[in-house]
Amino acid sequence: MRAVIYSVISIALGVGLVFAVVSLAGSDQIEVKLGDDDFNAGDAENLAAEIDERGPVPWAPLSRGRSIWINHIGDDPEKGWFAFDVQSPGATGDCVVEWDAGRRLFVDTCDPTLVYSATGDGLTQYGVWVDDGNLIVDVNANDGPGSQ
Repeated sequence: MRAVIYSVISIALGVGLVFAVVSLAGSDQIEVKLGDDDFNAGDAENLAAEIDERGPVPWAPLSRGRSIWINHIGDDPEKGWFAFDVQSPGATGDCVVEWDAGRRLFVDTCDPTLVYSATGDGLTQYGVWVDDGNLIVDVNANDGPGSQ
């Protein structure tokens, strides 16, 4: 008798759960988020020193398969950070921008006439800030191409 009661209760709970999921899926109450809103790129002071010595740092892939460049300009590791997309706006496939250390510019690998400053001006920019000594990049929100 207990087995029958447990079975009936389990079936009722299962049906209720399915109904709840279907009801919520059809409403605007569920927000699908893929990946974290931001990521911790590490100690800002160390990263600034590395960039000063070796140049901008590529990060790949992040949320939703995004790859970005991180660059630092200036002497203050708390300020002067830039994070931006590795591809020119509208680019597809393997076309990316690469750092040209001699010219201190980013150059599109598929169209060398497309060049971008060290700040990535003209590329999709991502929010970046220092929090408790760590560099944080918001890869899900962006300011669009060239926005600062």
